[in-house]
Amino acid sequence: MNIPGALYHVMSRCLPMYKLFSDDADREYFLSLLAFCLLRSGCRCYAWVLMDNHYHLVLRSGNEELWRLMKPLQMRYAQYHGRKNGRRGPLFMDRYKSIVTQDQNYLLELIRYVHLNPIRAGICRNLMELKQYRWSGHRNLMLETSEAFQDVKSVLLRFGTNDHDAKKLYCEFLEQGLAGSVADDDLITLVRKNNEGTGSGRKVSSWVIGDREFVAKALLKAEANRLRISRFEKEGAELTQIALEMAKHFKVPVESLRIRQRGGAASDARKVFAYGACRVYQAPSAMVCEYLGVGSAAVSAMAIRGKLIAEKSGIFK
Repeated sequence: MNIPGALYHVMSRCLPMYKLFSDDADREYFLSLLAFCLLRSGCRCYAWVLMDNHYHLVLRSGNEELWRLMKPLQMRYAQYHGRKNGRRGPLFMDRYKSIVTQDQNYLLELIRYVHLNPIRAGICRNLMELKQYRWSGHRNLMLETSEAFQDVKSVLLRFGTNDHDAKKLYCEFLEQGLAGSVADDDLITLVRKNNEGTGSGRKVSSWVIGDREFVAKALLKAEANRLRISRFEKEGAELTQIALEMAKHFKVPVESLRIRQRGGAASDARKVFAYGACRVYQAPSAMVCEYLGVGSAAVSAMAIRGKLIAEKSGIFK
């Protein structure tokens, strides 16, 4: 769901066969892209962390919709990653995941969840080590020098009116999370499930969370901005799931749908996949292009041919 001015938790993971960030040069390039795209889109970043195969962001969108930030960020980084490693095709698993979240009750919980990722993953042993970890927004909150793109001031003001007291209370807040003295609330439980791919996209709570009034207003905003909730989002579909169904129907390996080829069952499955993903489920075209490793014109051509094949086979009936 895209709502201008909303608070989001965003997570994106690369395909299992790759490492999203292989070295510091990768991480520095990604952060330079993030800074550029934040400035261009008018979004603000409150928290972030880069892990080996995924990243997390806590963002507030500007007047533009969230995809204005995320699409160029992921597309340009994928292009860089491909050039550097001499490969073609998609890098990320489907589309980035985003949850519109109520600011009043959940912002600090999200910041804590995101910034504690390196400790929970065993990269850092404690908050002292996390303070020196270059690839997390926690370091920016604690040190005088920081990445210019992160809105450090707004975060610290949530904890105190002067930096010294704010940092102290912020660290105590993180310690509570590490000590287990605070049970995971519904938001963090949902975030974890969505990150792991076990959450149900069929529930409204998979893409907007807050009290009843907040959820109702968010849905009205989405409708007012003519931001269509597609079948893809309503039914919680994923491109990998659609691809598996196509492979099963045409009796071909699912990997063959990503390979360009002429004629045969795999070629038909690839075309019907393009049609099903784009036209039946209304998945974002950028996601389908990235999954298939081709441009939008090629996907449109495949979808046209795929429609004829699908109608003959009755696969979507």
